[in-house]
Amino acid sequence: MSPLNGIVLTSATVVASPALWSSLVKQTMPLDVGLTRYLIAVGICWALFSLVAEFALPSPGAIKPRQPENPKAGEETDQPETP
Repeated sequence: MSPLNGIVLTSATVVASPALWSSLVKQTMPLDVGLTRYLIAVGICWALFSLVAEFALPSPGAIKPRQPENPKAGEETDQPETP
């Protein structure tokens, strides 16, 4: 996942919104401090979303299907044996 993905930037904006509000609207915090907190929030959100995407959505072929232990040639293992 890219750090410039929309969900990452949006979530970082929500997380850092108090610092951005104080910097841009109230002007009680220096702008560089507010932007630094936003960039830190982008990094944290990117790392968390990357971890979630890796565990929840593995790449194709990463999970191999389970193989039967010792199937005999020509027999199906799902059906019970008939006497």
